[in-house]
Amino acid sequence: MKITTEARDDHQMKVVAEFEADSLEKYKKQAAHKIAGKAKIPGFRPGKAPYDVISRLYGEPAIEEEAIELMVEDIYPRMLDEAKINPAAPGTLEDISKEDPLKFTFIVPLEPTVDLGKYREIRKEYAPKPVKKAEIDEFIKRLQRTYATAEPVDRPAAKDDLVYIKIDAVILEPAEGEKAELLKDSPLQLVIGENDPEENGFPYPGFGDALIGLSADEQKKFTYTYPADSRYEKLQGKEVEFNVTLQSVKHLTLPELNDEFAKMFGEYETYDQLKDAVKAQIEARNNADYDSDYFDALLDKVTEAATIKYPPQVLDHEIEHVVEDITHDLSNKHMELDAYLKTINKEKDAWMEEEIKPAARKRLERSLVLDEVSRVEKIQVGKEELQNEVTTILGEISQSVDTKKLEKQLKSERVANALTMQAANRVLNRNVFNRLKDIATGKADEPAVEETAPAKPKSTTKKAAKKAESDTPEKAPAKPKKSKPASESAE
Repeated sequence: MKITTEARDDHQMKVVAEFEADSLEKYKKQAAHKIAGKAKIPGFRPGKAPYDVISRLYGEPAIEEEAIELMVEDIYPRMLDEAKINPAAPGTLEDISKEDPLKFTFIVPLEPTVDLGKYREIRKEYAPKPVKKAEIDEFIKRLQRTYATAEPVDRPAAKDDLVYIKIDAVILEPAEGEKAELLKDSPLQLVIGENDPEENGFPYPGFGDALIGLSADEQKKFTYTYPADSRYEKLQGKEVEFNVTLQSVKHLTLPELNDEFAKMFGEYETYDQLKDAVKAQIEARNNADYDSDYFDALLDKVTEAATIKYPPQVLDHEIEHVVEDITHDLSNKHMELDAYLKTINKEKDAWMEEEIKPAARKRLERSLVLDEVSRVEKIQVGKEELQNEVTTILGEISQSVDTKKLEKQLKSERVANALTMQAANRVLNRNVFNRLKDIATGKADEPAVEETAPAKPKSTTKKAAKKAESDTPEKAPAKPKKSKPASESAE
C-alpha cells in the first residue's frame, strides 16, 4: 500500500491509498462467499455456492461493491496508522480509481488542534466586591417576615404590607401564533417593597410598588415592558398589561432582632452569629456570581488569543448536542421545539444558522481551550476532591429526588459512571479556572500540578448559585463512510 496525503483548508486530510490492480480480487472472493452465506440458492448450502454461480445470479457489480466495502474496512485502519492520522470523525471514501494502480481517495477529518498562543501574558484584575451592610439588612428583613404575624387592616396598602391579589396578564403585541394571555385570575400574595435578588421578583422586580394605595376589592390596570435580559425569555422585550384586583391587606408585625430570633433557626445562639452566617452566605453567592462573570470574560480572552482548528464534522456534532439540550429543556416544560420556534417567530433553518451554530461554535471552542489549558498546565483531579464533589452532587440531587429512588438509580453502573464523570468535569473546570485566575492576576510563575478546591460555605437559608460546566466534545469513531460529503468550508 502506497499512501500520499494532502492537507485541506478545512482541517481535513485528503489521503490516497494505492494498491496493485489485482488487490481487489481476493476481496471479491470474500465478497462472493459473504453473499452466498446470506442467499438461498437451490442446490447449495448457505455459503457453499461457487463464485461463478454468485456472479451469474447477482452480477459482478454487486460482488465488486461488496468487495470494496470489505477492502475499505480492512485497509482503512492500517492506512490511518501508517499515515499517522488521528481522525476526529468517520472519514469519507470520496473516489475509487480501478485503473492500475487501484486508488482509493479518502477525506479524513483531523483531530482539533489548539495553540494557546501567549495566554500567559493575559492579565485581568480579580476583585470581588465586599458585602454591603444593606445586603445583610435586606436578607435579615426577609427572614423577619418569614416569622412575622399578619393582621387584617381596613386601609389602603402600604410598603411592608402583606397583600393578597388576583392577576390577569396579557401580551399587548404577541407574535404570530403566540398566545396573548399569560395569567387569568391567578392568585398571588406578596410583601410590598420586598426585594429578593435570588428570586428576582415576580411578575417583575418592583411589581408590588404599583399596589401602594389600593384598598380591598379595588382594581388597577398598568403595563410593564420586560427588558431584553429578563429571566423570562418568552417575555424579553414584550409589553405586558396587568389587571390586578386587591383582595385583602394585612399588616405585618415583625419579631425583634435579638438572640431569641437567631435561635429560631436552630443553628445559632446569638444574633451576631446569625448575622455572620448571613454575611458568609451572601458573600458566597456574590462571589459565585462574580466568579462566573470573571471566568466567562477571562475564557473569552484566552479563546480569542488561541488558534483553534477543527473540521466541520466536529462543529456539526456540537450543534446536534446543543439542539438535544434545548429539546430536553423544552420537554421538561412540556413544550415541543416547533411550538417554541413559533413563540419566538423563527424558522428552524434561520434559528439554526443565527443562534444555534454560533452558540455551538462558542461552546466547542471554549471546551477545546479548556482541555488544552488543563493539558499544558498539567491540571489534575485529586481523589479526595473528586469524592467530595460526588457527595455534593448527591446532596443536590437528593433535594429533588426521593432517597429510595436515588439509591436504586445509583445501583446502575451507567448512572454511577455518569455521576463520576459529572463530578470530574466540575472539579477539572474549577481547577482550570483557579489556574487561569492565578495566571491572569500574575500569581502563577510556574505551571501548577494541582489546585485545591476552595471550601464551600454552609448555606443559611437557600442554596448558593451553581456555576455551569462546559461540555467536552465526544470523540467520534474512525470508520469511514462511503457516501460523498457535501462541500463545506473550515469553521
